[in-house]
Amino acid sequence: MTAFPDFSDGRIPYIVGDSTYETYYKIFGDLSSGKRPLVVVHGGPSFSHDYLLPISDIASIHGYPVVFYDQVGAGLSTHVRERKGDTAFWTFDFFIDEFFNLLAHLKIGEYDYLGHSWGGILGQEIVLRRHPKGMKNFILANSLPKKEWWDMSFMQLLEKADIPEQAKQTIVGQDATPEERWEAVQLFYAQYGCMVQPFPEDFLRGMAGNFGEDADTTANDAMNAQGGELNGWDVRDKLGEIDVPTLVINGARDFAQDWVVAPFVEKISGAKWVKFEYSSHTPFWEERDKFMQVVAKYLGNH
Repeated sequence: MTAFPDFSDGRIPYIVGDSTYETYYKIFGDLSSGKRPLVVVHGGPSFSHDYLLPISDIASIHGYPVVFYDQVGAGLSTHVRERKGDTAFWTFDFFIDEFFNLLAHLKIGEYDYLGHSWGGILGQEIVLRRHPKGMKNFILANSLPKKEWWDMSFMQLLEKADIPEQAKQTIVGQDATPEERWEAVQLFYAQYGCMVQPFPEDFLRGMAGNFGEDADTTANDAMNAQGGELNGWDVRDKLGEIDVPTLVINGARDFAQDWVVAPFVEKISGAKWVKFEYSSHTPFWEERDKFMQVVAKYLGNH
């Protein structure tokens, strides 16, 4: 396991109607330090915060408190498998309300937001729907403005990936067991998901929610299902409404290819774009030091 500095963690209640769920959180650094915290939001939905843990370097090296959490349905937070297929339950507002519930519990007023992949999608909806005054910087890490483009990019990269043809068929097919599919996905991810080999334990633990033996894809499946809010999701025509200083990040071998992130740079006023030339979808693992320097410098200048 990767060694990380000391942290505090816990679970907070998230009340929705007559039900109470728990959101797990983990804090590196001191929220009372006077420095604005960086709240880091994981991908998926269905992944956990674990694969993002290198970003805790922002606390240990650069002094900014860093807050991670697992969304309900993922990681160490409450799992709600009985809501399988419930597109009225799994919504953007469900996850947005959970985010603000977290901030309220931790008494966080002003903060910077780093959303990776799906976390970036959620961040766009937070800004566009709620226009939060407390968010001072918005970091769109390896994310996208149109869900259909993710599927297109994935298939483009899969077609040219240097992996056995049988593995490609296993990834897109319907007949493979979860174990067979996960083995094939790892071959693909080694080229476009995380090029650090062997995969770090924290990376694998973060992915387990979507691919592991006890994977819980309830939220992911519902959000992407027919009638789910990620199905057909596209905010390209609204990007000009994002008025938070924005840093756009992608990797040269990323699912978030240049053409995927281009609308962010073109339509968000003043957006800064940094491309990591020796990275895929997880530059915080692949070019760890540079990633932290880029993010810390951006936060320090805004």
